[in-house]
Amino acid sequence: MRKILLPIAAAIILFAIQSCTESGFGSSLIPTRTQVVSDSSFKISGRTVENNTLPARTLTQLLGTINADNYGTLTADFVSQMMPAWPIDTNYIDENGIDSCCFMLRLPIGGYTGDSVTPMRATVYRLTKPLPRPIDSSFDPTGYYDSASPLGSTSYTATALQSDSLADALDKTDYQYREIKVNVDRSVAVEIFRKFKEDPEIFRDPATFQEFFPGIYATTTFGNGRVVNIYDTEFKVYCRREFHDADLDTTIYVDRSYMASTEEVLSNNNVRLDISESVRQMVADGDAIIQTPAAYDVELNLPVQEILDRFKNDTDAQTVFNSVSLEIPAVELVNSRSIAPPEYLLLIPADRKNKFLSETNVPDNVTSFYAQYDATNGCYTFSEMRQYFLKLLNEKGGIAEPEDCLFSLTPIDVLFDESSSSTGYNYTNYYYYLYYGYFPSSSSSASSPIEVLPAMERPSIVKLDLENANLRLYYSRLFENN
Repeated sequence: MRKILLPIAAAIILFAIQSCTESGFGSSLIPTRTQVVSDSSFKISGRTVENNTLPARTLTQLLGTINADNYGTLTADFVSQMMPAWPIDTNYIDENGIDSCCFMLRLPIGGYTGDSVTPMRATVYRLTKPLPRPIDSSFDPTGYYDSASPLGSTSYTATALQSDSLADALDKTDYQYREIKVNVDRSVAVEIFRKFKEDPEIFRDPATFQEFFPGIYATTTFGNGRVVNIYDTEFKVYCRREFHDADLDTTIYVDRSYMASTEEVLSNNNVRLDISESVRQMVADGDAIIQTPAAYDVELNLPVQEILDRFKNDTDAQTVFNSVSLEIPAVELVNSRSIAPPEYLLLIPADRKNKFLSETNVPDNVTSFYAQYDATNGCYTFSEMRQYFLKLLNEKGGIAEPEDCLFSLTPIDVLFDESSSSTGYNYTNYYYYLYYGYFPSSSSSASSPIEVLPAMERPSIVKLDLENANLRLYYSRLFENN
């Protein structure tokens, strides 16, 4: 519907004059009367498309198996190179002082989907050769590990709360986490200790270290009902530091990190998703479905040329392009595991999506946009699309090519800086040596995204109601003094 709104206040008129300058209509125009046109008569269309491989760009390691109606069966495990510690602590420690070791797999509070108390079993293997490059979510680790020789296994739930010493020292309850502790034979720690003593230089570079220790493969060997998102995997060693002198022998028990997964080394989630028949039928019926991880995106045909023409063909007065917004209603699909809609969606020209997600990027509100799910109103709203249309007006004379009208809606995880507040990832700038990782935290200040990643934090699914989507154009009509 096209509406002419009432004349606006002087302050808004000044904004309109500024907007006129930005649009190339000249800054000398001084209107005495301004009308704002609101046009929401545009229709969009779209279709579900497969998105079954994701690049290895994630700070989350998924582990577990979950089954849900109106979703399917998801099995996720991961492979990861390891960042070695430099240097390994050898002061007053020898290999006889190494008592035990383990892998610590840490997840933030609430960092799981499914049943928190279901018993499951995690098993960790040592990789037998370096991981291939490139690698993506469809990777099959068969042939990269010895299934008969696990490093360790453990049964776990998602309920045991831990709190690290740094958090206690800083009085930061945000740093609390849950962990999966996989005990490993001490011989592994002794082997790494000896290697450091023999050839410490290989520990300076993860590329050379992987020739000695290619990495790990972590998988689920028992249980079904939960998928956890792990933000930190660390190989921890418990040892004794002994001091001897003529009067007193002293033993101090310490723990040290020998290696860990970090964002600097290669880590990949291996995803196998058997989509439920009910969801497949929705797609076959023409419903717009978005599902993660590595399942479905939606491609949108936006009436870009129609919007540009509507603006350009209003010749009764000088016109100023104000804004374009897109609101898409979402329908949550009821399922037995409370699998929710994706937290964030990226809107981007379809031919730019793969390159955008393969590199370090943030939406610029010019050719890429993102929206957070509004659970209260059940929708995603992209409210800052004006610059895209101005770019077409200024650079192409308002003529849109077919590729300018075809967009991809794809789920993403959003990384925020330390001063940001969000329900997505949020990391402090404490690059804590002991854990080689960033600790999830929170803040009360405004959100500021610093990176966008392919959606891998947790399973999600939603149906988009494209028929009732609201694509709205606002522009101003400016009249000179007579």
